[in-house]
Amino acid sequence: MSIEVRNITKRFGSFTALNNVSLEVRSGELVALLGPSGSGKTTLLRIIAGLEFADAGSGQVCFNGEDVTHRSAAARQVGFAFQHYALFRHMTVFENIAFGLRVRPRAERPAESEIRRRVAELLKLVQLEQFEQRFPSQLSGGQRQRVALARALAVEPKVLLLDEPFGALDAKVRKELRRWLRELHEKVPITTLFVTHDQDEALEVASRIVVMNEGRIEQIGAPDEVYDRPANPFVYNFLGNVNLFHGRIHEGLVHLGNTAFAVAGHDAAASVPAIAYVRPHEIKVLSRPNGVGSLPALIRYVNSAGPLVRLELERADDRGPFSVELTREEGRGLALQPGAQVYVELKNLRVFADDYSI
Repeated sequence: MSIEVRNITKRFGSFTALNNVSLEVRSGELVALLGPSGSGKTTLLRIIAGLEFADAGSGQVCFNGEDVTHRSAAARQVGFAFQHYALFRHMTVFENIAFGLRVRPRAERPAESEIRRRVAELLKLVQLEQFEQRFPSQLSGGQRQRVALARALAVEPKVLLLDEPFGALDAKVRKELRRWLRELHEKVPITTLFVTHDQDEALEVASRIVVMNEGRIEQIGAPDEVYDRPANPFVYNFLGNVNLFHGRIHEGLVHLGNTAFAVAGHDAAASVPAIAYVRPHEIKVLSRPNGVGSLPALIRYVNSAGPLVRLELERADDRGPFSVELTREEGRGLALQPGAQVYVELKNLRVFADDYSI
């Protein structure tokens, strides 16, 4: 079931939640709507579900090319799971999952044997067969979230929509459920959109990521595409840790302190302020300068616990702070002590000057 959203705008009073948003999701995809709070991702999900409607005269929502813009949520046949589960506390796990089937009109309601078969199948799918007679209060947070997903799947929806599905869980359980959701989607390849503000979650689970900000889509792409080739400074900042080095672009070079780097494709006559972006793991630390392309810096803090050595450094020219991540092998042989002077090479440098990107 493909989903297409065309030119959707939604305002709440003077606040514009969505500003002329268009999006296409291919059948069977697992797509993440990623962005900070207030970026419009949950509003977009609710409009796709039919729980909200776009402003009058604003765009369309289509399922498999069919216009469903004015249909109710029930008519759209979507499954929806929320951050806080919304399970019925007085019902067992079995009855929670069966609920959507039991409340169908009599003419559409499956036979009791079929309901039991379907629920048993879903309990096995979400690995909760032994908990079918327990109540939600007797389950862990991760187990309750799996019940909520099973209940959403019970009605055999055309589309599965998840709003911060793991947001209420601790870090360890979240990580376990990310893997479980990815494996579940491989078994039941239903078209799925999930909202998250956790970039690690989106990068690990989704086949494509939609990065949103202030009611607009900033970039759409596969996880490695949006991480390695961000479209603009917002995407670069939002996805993973990044260092910012302030300098200038002049005569086709970006100047950071006394060090200059080539900037391909830029107008050689221009001279504008610029910001160079580089991730902590893309910085090489040297004990002495390499002659060209290295910046002097002072070590301020060293954390060698775990598989990585994490450094907090300070530029020698403007005292600007930045961070570095080294493997233990890379750190071996370097005098990594607070107060020591080192030199750094910036690899995979990306430079943004105004609205121009390289």
